[in-house]
Amino acid sequence: MSARDPGLAFTDGALQFEAWSEKLWDPMGRAVVEAAMLQPGAKVLDACCGTGAATVPAALAVGPGGTVDGVDLSTGLLRIAANNLGQRRILNTTLTEADVTQWRGHRTFDAVLCSYSMFFFADMEAGVEHLASMLRPGGRMVVSTWLAGALEPFASRILEAAVKERPRLAGVVPLPNQNMARVDSVEKMSAWLRARGLAEVSVAVQPLTLQVDDAMAWNLVMGSGWRTLLPRDPEAIARVRRDFIQSVGPSIEMNSDALIATASAPL
Repeated sequence: MSARDPGLAFTDGALQFEAWSEKLWDPMGRAVVEAAMLQPGAKVLDACCGTGAATVPAALAVGPGGTVDGVDLSTGLLRIAANNLGQRRILNTTLTEADVTQWRGHRTFDAVLCSYSMFFFADMEAGVEHLASMLRPGGRMVVSTWLAGALEPFASRILEAAVKERPRLAGVVPLPNQNMARVDSVEKMSAWLRARGLAEVSVAVQPLTLQVDDAMAWNLVMGSGWRTLLPRDPEAIARVRRDFIQSVGPSIEMNSDALIATASAPL
């Protein structure tokens, strides 16, 4: 399978990504911020901030005396995030286009948030360790990812539809899926975070089932990492869409169960 830049994929699908905000990204962003237990005046990094699902509630939680740095690869998502912040007149946040696994801010953070993103890192261990290195001693890291079995039946059905147009995808497990499988249970995530040198690890299951129509189902494909599975030819994409929509039907339940993990930098 050819590698495709996730930043470009999410920029191309920014509007479709944002279409899922009210249903999925915003509620989960608020849950991540709640788990971070942010205090007024805190300094926060929202790694892979997207359109601001966690950035906005984090900025409100830390107040005018605090700061939030939102970092993302996608110019399209950042553009929407800037608009979301501007509509709320939030002034304590800086947005930066960068690879957060290489970026380093000019401050040490009280909290680092990373929602549904670390599995996109080319080296997930090194990436999360880099994020943890920006925490002050005792600072809090909060990450979210999918629980085993989540994203079904969409995940298997979009792959089946894509394989018809891109046969070489058959049997290939994309790197994000490999990464997700290593941290897709409470036990796996707990052990993995401890192996990163983090302390006070706690992992909670966040159950969620969503009723989704066919238009929203295709928006999720076009506004997520699944977009990288699609062929480049518009007619071929149309055939993938047709097969996928037929397999999904007019309305379907999607398992959206997640894990939210918290940990602390050693004192």
